[in-house]
Amino acid sequence: MTQRLNELPVSRLIFTLLAFAGVSLCHGETPAADISNALNLAFVADREEALIDVIDLSKGKVIFTIEAEFRADQLVVSPYAPTLLYTNNELKTAVFYDLANRKTTSRIELPMTPRQLVMDTTGLKAGASDARDGGFVLFSMTARNLAFALPDFPATGALLFDPNDVDVYYTNSESGSLGVLNINTQEYAEMALSDKPKQTLSAPSRSLDGRHIYVANKTDGEVYNINSFSKMVFKSFNTGASPARPYTTPQGTFLYLMDDVSGHMLTIEQGSFKSFADNHFETGVDAVAVGQFDRFNLFMSTSNPNYYFYDNLANKRVGAGQFEGQPLTIRGSADGRTAYVAFSDLAKVAMVDLENQAIRYFLATRNGAGAFTLGLSNNVCH
Repeated sequence: MTQRLNELPVSRLIFTLLAFAGVSLCHGETPAADISNALNLAFVADREEALIDVIDLSKGKVIFTIEAEFRADQLVVSPYAPTLLYTNNELKTAVFYDLANRKTTSRIELPMTPRQLVMDTTGLKAGASDARDGGFVLFSMTARNLAFALPDFPATGALLFDPNDVDVYYTNSESGSLGVLNINTQEYAEMALSDKPKQTLSAPSRSLDGRHIYVANKTDGEVYNINSFSKMVFKSFNTGASPARPYTTPQGTFLYLMDDVSGHMLTIEQGSFKSFADNHFETGVDAVAVGQFDRFNLFMSTSNPNYYFYDNLANKRVGAGQFEGQPLTIRGSADGRTAYVAFSDLAKVAMVDLENQAIRYFLATRNGAGAFTLGLSNNVCH
């Protein structure tokens, strides 16, 4: 005689329900991971294969792998729209990927090589430039299309979007100049930073309010502070023979000037532009993740595996070591509690607790990272 479900013994009922769930799982009915909200996600592209791993930052693990159209050399993701944009240099091609529906929405051939790809301050636009051959394109992250292209744009490194969402700053090493592009008129102009051409200029950085633009010159060792309104050099600093790209802290209080060879690090108070601290690390540093309230920072290099924990309040180093691999890039979490480091030669990502100076590695990619970004980071002025 057939028993009703509510007449089964409890133990047998549990077994029956588990068996039913097991059958469902075996038939692939488990819901796929939701990757539509990028705010708590990171994206890391494999440096050899057409794969992009999606990382849940709250869990510290890969939850989905995007099978890309091609190997991604650069990628950005909008924090406020379910849109991933990735590019390939050799193919001169960009792809928009819909994170909500997990599918490619458009593939765009470009009139230039997109060696650098940068998101604007709103997450609604992205710009690509080429430090070797020149050219510029502007993408719309919401419309998922190419807004306009300037194939004859000067050769430049990473771009800097102004908070006014109109101006885009760039450096022209060939002419030794800082330039600004108006994306409404598509016109651009330049101001000389040096009386000599063929300088080696860093990508520009800015103060939190956008009033000051900072550019490092590796040719003469100077770091320029340019007033964005008058377009004149307000002040200059010298940290050594090879200054890295300047970095503004998320709270806007400090400006970090680093030397990527000597390890000299100068902390400047923004506003007064007076020296707050003068430190030296044993090896060169060119990247930093800043902790909550500008307190605990992680300094590192993209040319060696060394890292340094620095307490900005106590003005001293509180830890040091070596990563398991060679860092590709670093990003700070939006709340400033954690830093994430991707490696070019290691199939892992490091999750760094800045307050406790603790590092945990988790698996990501198959061959190491070729590109890496967070859905939302406190790296605000790059």
